[in-house]
Amino acid sequence: MQKLQLEQKLAQRLSGQQIQFIKLLQVPTVALNDYISQEVTANPLLDERKEVENKEEGATEPFVQDFSDCRSTELNKKIYKTQPSRDLWTPAIVSLQEKLKEQLYLLHLSKVGYIIGEHLIGSLDQDGYLQCDLEVVVQDLHVMHYLELSLQEVEEVLTAIQRLDPPGIAARNLQECLLIQLREQDQKDPIIRLAQRVISSCFEAFTKKHYETMVKKLGLTDRHLLKNALAYIARLNPRPGRHNHGIDDTNDYLTPDFIIVEHQGKLTAELVHYPVHRLRFNKKYLTMLEAYEQKPRQDLESQEMVSFLKKKLEHAKWFMEALSQRSQTLLKTMEAILQLQYTFFVEGEETDRLKPMVLQHVADKVGMDASTISRIVNQKSVQGKFGVYPLKFFFSEGVRTATGADISNKVVKNRILELIDSEDKQNPYSDERMVDLLMAEGYHVARRTVTKYRKQLHLPVARLRKVLA
Repeated sequence: MQKLQLEQKLAQRLSGQQIQFIKLLQVPTVALNDYISQEVTANPLLDERKEVENKEEGATEPFVQDFSDCRSTELNKKIYKTQPSRDLWTPAIVSLQEKLKEQLYLLHLSKVGYIIGEHLIGSLDQDGYLQCDLEVVVQDLHVMHYLELSLQEVEEVLTAIQRLDPPGIAARNLQECLLIQLREQDQKDPIIRLAQRVISSCFEAFTKKHYETMVKKLGLTDRHLLKNALAYIARLNPRPGRHNHGIDDTNDYLTPDFIIVEHQGKLTAELVHYPVHRLRFNKKYLTMLEAYEQKPRQDLESQEMVSFLKKKLEHAKWFMEALSQRSQTLLKTMEAILQLQYTFFVEGEETDRLKPMVLQHVADKVGMDASTISRIVNQKSVQGKFGVYPLKFFFSEGVRTATGADISNKVVKNRILELIDSEDKQNPYSDERMVDLLMAEGYHVARRTVTKYRKQLHLPVARLRKVLA
């Protein structure tokens, strides 16, 4: 027998405006204009003015929105009186797909060949690999373009793409990627020929660094030849898609949202003064709303129009206020980070200047939830005396030292990196050995912690770091 029961539950739910404000906090300052333009497009009661008349000089200049009384600064203001001015605008970058498509049209393929080629190029991942099976490609082309193709036809176009720049592009795995690059080298060179044999015949032993297995399988008498071949392979690019136009994904161009300035010997945080579109109410729709409201009798259509415009007007007012609140919230968060990491901004960029800091530390200072702070710092960066840093750089867990002090785990990670860089590559340090070395230097860390940090640094285990004598 079913029993009906009445229950009261307390649940926290975000309103639509709260959700939108959280999204607004995530937007980097340099991309704010795009977000504003989207809002203007969706709301007829909003209009944007991108330029304002300069009455004193009789010229026009980009308008910079003054959100409340938040501090802001000119882009060309000198930092710490010694920092050179920087070009804060992101350079135009041609994507890998665009670069490959430009080369594709130089191959003189058939019309169907170009369709296949564009689909293959569009299917490459960020490393430049084709991860999907060719059978799937054939099916996709049949569904999307009504083409009846064989695997051989797609394979031929893929082979043509694999001859494009950068070398190794459109490979289906690492082995094929390395072989593509080796085939473009001087085939008369014995070292290159041996390198090809290593990758084609001993790939598994190569990945596991089983040198004796390779020597035996390749029938080598001179181990020095194998050492040279492995050194040549190490110079090849395992991620050809990551080096488009010489720009490495590990060194992304950072456009600062904040700037640290010195005033009377004290550091303060300021918002970067970007040209921001000024919002205003659309006079045409305001007049329309007023006209509808003044009608003595409103039919159903007029009532619906009045209701619609009033809702849009209220949202427009809220959005303007949200932009002002966004600036205040971002600046308050940056000031909290500056206070917590003040020594770093004053004394230098060494990792030992960083203090352990987690999201909750900042959240406690500004009176917000840690999840909100996470959204604020995402894709934001700050420019100071020693360069431009993403805000996430300043967050790290603490590690206890022999003196009882807490230091940032970035210090330990940096020390692990130094140990591995300086180790004997014929007898590399195990994780257990690095624990002993770190403990001797006063860092209290467990083996599992060292293993975790090593993986975060994308460093292989000792066996895979060993090189041939």
